[in-house]
Amino acid sequence: MTRTLEPRAISYRDDRAAGSAVDVDASSYGTPEASEKKPGVLPTPPEGSLPGGNGQQLKVLLLDDDEDFREAISLSLVSNYHLVTEAPNGVEGLRAVMKDTFDLIICDMMMPKLGGEMFYWAVTRVRPAARLRFIFVTGHKNDPKVQHFFERIHATVLYKPFTIEALHAANREVDRKLR
Repeated sequence: MTRTLEPRAISYRDDRAAGSAVDVDASSYGTPEASEKKPGVLPTPPEGSLPGGNGQQLKVLLLDDDEDFREAISLSLVSNYHLVTEAPNGVEGLRAVMKDTFDLIICDMMMPKLGGEMFYWAVTRVRPAARLRFIFVTGHKNDPKVQHFFERIHATVLYKPFTIEALHAANREVDRKLR
């Protein structure tokens, strides 16, 4: 099942996982005007509030089987006024891709049902233009098969754990590939 999150004021800190590098405090992003708007109506992002990429609001597909990780990354992206659709595996992610197009796809490599590599090949078969929109995340830095795949497709990669700033830098790298 996928879940779509829209921007709103949030406050979250993930201290549960040892060595976690995800720290999100987005309470300063909400405004009284934005919180009074009806659900589904997006607040206008403050000037310069969208780090990474081209400074535009992005539709992001986030795939990871770790629910806590997905939530932390989603909250960070939403706090920066991006629209996020979550999927716990490649099968659900593929369903989302068949229904909608995304500006950015953040994809874990090791997931049940359909892993990151097979998800990538399935997506690029039905939406070839999406091939440059991927950021892969993995904790398997020393896996030769994973490394070979990354080299083969010239992937943008983040190794877990990573900081939110590293995610924004990867977003900018994807944006450069699209130009």
